[in-house]
Amino acid sequence: MRKQFDPMAPLSSLPAALAVAACGLLGCRSIDATPAPPGETAAATAVAATVSATASAAGPSAASAPAPPPEGMVTVPEGVFLMGGESPENTPVREAVVARFYLDEKEVTMRAYAGCVEAGACKAPRVDNPFCNALLAGRDDHPVNCIDFHDAEAFCARAEKRLPTEPEWEYAARGGSEQRLYSWGNEEPDRARACYMHEGGSCVVGTHPAGAFGLFDMTGNVWEWTSSWYASYAAPTDTGFYKVYRGGSWSRRFAKWMRNDLRNRYRPEEQSASLGFRCAKDTPARVCPPDTVERGGTCVRVAGTPLCPKGELFAAGACRPGGIIPAHVAAGGGPLPAPAPGGSSPAASSAALAAPSASAAPVLSRARAPGFDADCARISPASPVAYSFTGGSFHDREPLVRAAGCKKRDVGVGWTSACCTN
Repeated sequence: MRKQFDPMAPLSSLPAALAVAACGLLGCRSIDATPAPPGETAAATAVAATVSATASAAGPSAASAPAPPPEGMVTVPEGVFLMGGESPENTPVREAVVARFYLDEKEVTMRAYAGCVEAGACKAPRVDNPFCNALLAGRDDHPVNCIDFHDAEAFCARAEKRLPTEPEWEYAARGGSEQRLYSWGNEEPDRARACYMHEGGSCVVGTHPAGAFGLFDMTGNVWEWTSSWYASYAAPTDTGFYKVYRGGSWSRRFAKWMRNDLRNRYRPEEQSASLGFRCAKDTPARVCPPDTVERGGTCVRVAGTPLCPKGELFAAGACRPGGIIPAHVAAGGGPLPAPAPGGSSPAASSAALAAPSASAAPVLSRARAPGFDADCARISPASPVAYSFTGGSFHDREPLVRAAGCKKRDVGVGWTSACCTN
């Protein structure tokens, strides 16, 4: 994940959780087979009744006539969607609830970021990669790149905004409940739809047609920082080692890297020529979707039936394959069996996944992959010999790839495909 490339860091799969998350924002509780305490249930009912009574007395609610968004931003309406996908690093697929918010229509540009630098509120973009826009002439209207998470956060704070959370970002890119694979729909990316496979680096923001909610470049151009720490969807956390970024970039060569459900991660101090950002902002009053209420600054489901992944139905407090309730649950044994001896809980697995490994050094290997020689010869004539580097994480393999003088061709869970000189 260096220079013009920032491929997906490989991750391990986690046990599927039998609880459906009640809110996609970090720190929300899950709906499971255990009923809420009577006092809490009564409070939620009272809140819902109060909201309903207020709306009836006052006529059309504020939710039906939203205030116009700030200049350069769009309103992303409140809603519920299924977050995640099929790869191990973006499972378990779960319901996420998103409050109404504002999101920048376009990625932050070099011109806009320069104003923050001149004001002394932001650090200058780095220039350690030939595709860093600060090195190139005529890039004022390109997205700012070669900036880390802290730089992006500082810019948004100065503008009285913030970075979007990971659930907010995915919801906006998917068109909410439309569940789009890419910001424009389900058709695979090409150069007409996105700044994709673009040898010259980034594109002028807004060059390609707008996608969901009128947002530009949610798919392609540069990946975008979110405010969320990387963790399993089953066990969100408010601390961590890596920040999540989303959206694919100009440097990608394969459609799989551009999907809305794809996650990527960097340490907050890392940066790339294919990584930038856009800002979000809360609405004046939090507006939650139907069947949810505000609780602790987030929207939490209190009524209705939660969404479940394909092939699952909600039963006995959780999404279950075919809606079948396990015997031990039907007998009152609780929502989940006890962990097997030596096993780990989803939370423990998430902590291990999010933290840099402190165990023994991983076993890494390098082997010829002649089946990709032709592709290497086409994309990197000076490095026409294909190799596969396996073992450990992406970060473990990266030094080995660099030491061999190779260029990354593609990356997956547990492997890196590279083009080498011999």
